[in-house]
Amino acid sequence: MKDSSSIVLILIIGIALILGCGGGSGSSTTSNPGTPASPNTGAAPPAEKPIAIDAKALTKEYDSNELAADGKYKGKSLAVTGKISNIAETLGNITVSLEGHEFTKTVMCSFEESEKASVVALKKGDKITLTGTGDGSTGGLYVGLQNCKVAAATK
Repeated sequence: MKDSSSIVLILIIGIALILGCGGGSGSSTTSNPGTPASPNTGAAPPAEKPIAIDAKALTKEYDSNELAADGKYKGKSLAVTGKISNIAETLGNITVSLEGHEFTKTVMCSFEESEKASVVALKKGDKITLTGTGDGSTGGLYVGLQNCKVAAATK
């Protein structure tokens, strides 16, 4: 009985090794001779071109129809231009707010710690273009932008 258990265990391990090394029916390493092989360079795909929009126009679109605006901007790369209304670091989160179409509506851009030096150089009232990923509206107060970078600033 002990010998048959050992044989079964060895067979299971052998099958697992064969399947794990590509011997299963689902893996095929043949290539079509008529199609050139594409090299796997490990390079990231080209970054999508950001959607350029003014901060006031962005907040107005969200104020008008949040669902439609999410469909256009949420999760997409954006380049938002506007006037800086606030620069802050709260609980370790670095943010720059841009004026929206109303006093209470803003675009709030969140920065990684590695971008702190570029934010320190900014001033309230500067006109700026920030790039980042659209994060939708939060409570109707602001439109969020994540992973921001300073693209261009003018005094």
